Amino acid sequence: AVVSTQSTGECDTCTWYPVSEGEEGLKLKITHSHTVSSLAWHASGKYLAVTMRDSPSCAVLIHNIQTGTSQKPFNKSKGLVQQVAFHPNKPFFFVLSQRYVRVYNLVKQAMVRKLVCGVKWASCMAVHPKGDNVIVGSYDKSLIWFDMDLSTKPYKSLQQHKKAVRDVCFHPRLPLYSSVSDDCSAIVTHGMVYDDLVKNPLIVPVKVLRAHKAGSKYGVLSNVFHPNQPWLFTGGADGDIWLYV
Repeated sequence: AVVSTQSTGECDTCTWYPVSEGEEGLKLKITHSHTVSSLAWHASGKYLAVTMRDSPSCAVLIHNIQTGTSQKPFNKSKGLVQQVAFHPNKPFFFVLSQRYVRVYNLVKQAMVRKLVCGVKWASCMAVHPKGDNVIVGSYDKSLIWFDMDLSTKPYKSLQQHKKAVRDVCFHPRLPLYSSVSDDCSAIVTHGMVYDDLVKNPLIVPVKVLRAHKAGSKYGVLSNVFHPNQPWLFTGGADGDIWLYV
């Protein structure tokens, strides 16, 4: 049975399904008319945002897990949406397109900031746990750090990878971030953000990790830190998942 089928304005339909008793471990199923290219959880766990790059009219959807409803935050997306993210403690919503990061206030339904990446094609994004710093990876090998308290332009641009950057992530508790690339490497970097706004972020590369096998045109596709420990998980196009401790 279908819980609800929804169409938000001109948006393509998404369908919420109940979970059958035989599907152990599965709590919710939402189908979309186009391929979901990325997703992002709100810190509260109440909202899930998805992007659909192939959808001409509905590139971004936000699902309310508690109410079982979906909404389209924008009438029309500006640029080709690569990834989205929620601010950890403010009603801000980050939307990464090919060359910009647009920051929206969801309560006021207005754009409050536009970060200029300065790259040919951005690929991925991560928001610092404190919410005022953003890192962006690109297909042209760059890694861009934004300090939104300083400027809408990059605070620092790093060229650490030899091929396209596929994913970036911050550690939720420790001053670390990681980036992974088609060069089959994961680079862990010390990224300290200070409460004193006079001090600029401190960025120091720590370790280059190599375990995934080369072969296809893709390398390491995703990475995520353990919520408490200084452990890093990576997933590659070779079909392997590695844990670094």
